[in-house]
Amino acid sequence: MLSKIKALYTEKEFIQILNSFEKKKNICIFLNTLKCNFKELENDFLNANLEWKKINEYCYLFKAEDKNILSSMKSFNEFKFYIQNYSSYLCALNLDVKEGQNVLDMCAAPGGKSINLANFMKNTGYLACNEISKDRFFVLQKNLQNYGINAKCFMKDGKTIGKLCPLKFDKILLDAPCSTFAKIGFNLEKNYKEIKNIAKIQKKLLHSALKALKVGGELVYSTCTFTKEENEEVIENALKSEFKLEILDINLEHAIAKDAQSEFFKEISKCKRIIPNLDYDGFFIAKLRKLA
Repeated sequence: MLSKIKALYTEKEFIQILNSFEKKKNICIFLNTLKCNFKELENDFLNANLEWKKINEYCYLFKAEDKNILSSMKSFNEFKFYIQNYSSYLCALNLDVKEGQNVLDMCAAPGGKSINLANFMKNTGYLACNEISKDRFFVLQKNLQNYGINAKCFMKDGKTIGKLCPLKFDKILLDAPCSTFAKIGFNLEKNYKEIKNIAKIQKKLLHSALKALKVGGELVYSTCTFTKEENEEVIENALKSEFKLEILDINLEHAIAKDAQSEFFKEISKCKRIIPNLDYDGFFIAKLRKLA
């Protein structure tokens, strides 16, 4: 699989990917505005003698060695902020949810992106958070409760949601289960057959999500892996399906990425492959609008 992944990047990009696994990554945190404001949180950081870079109104970046300090802070244990990779935050950001909308986080555990979505929605509307794994479901449920998230939790197979609630949601986030190469690194042993089997599940999940999405609704599909089978080919499969879809632009904020590649659909170039570095993980992000 490594040679197939390497072929998707320039030599410089691939070296950067390899280098991103050599050192511990810096720590990004997400302000939970439902329990805290930025002035209060920044004062807590000052009292802990921490230095940070403010990325935007929600996200702060700290040195890797500060993780233990952050996770032991009173404000962390009071759920005023969530430790989250910046790339994960970008997935939720790009769904562009609004107050009062019907929103689904389809593969939600452990709940970080659901926390993002609830903050963006100001805890209004209807947020459904789904997780198929029983153990992970209870982690999700506990996290959302702790962070003060107004959401309904479900333990369903995501592949069935399209049939259970067709045309229900304004926005859907599908951060699909994947081979996790971008998070774990290339020491992870996955053969081509395993990757193809994962991709089959991803295609079914996306098809189900598109059935559950209202006409005119928008969906973000993301993975934390590099393979084309789990990324571009999943989007290609959706574009070849019965749905009429439009690919939308991605807001990368400060992240560096390259255009996705497809020999069949030029518009897939709007999907992005985030190039990992010490500040964030590699990710694939695609945004679709359902036209019919």
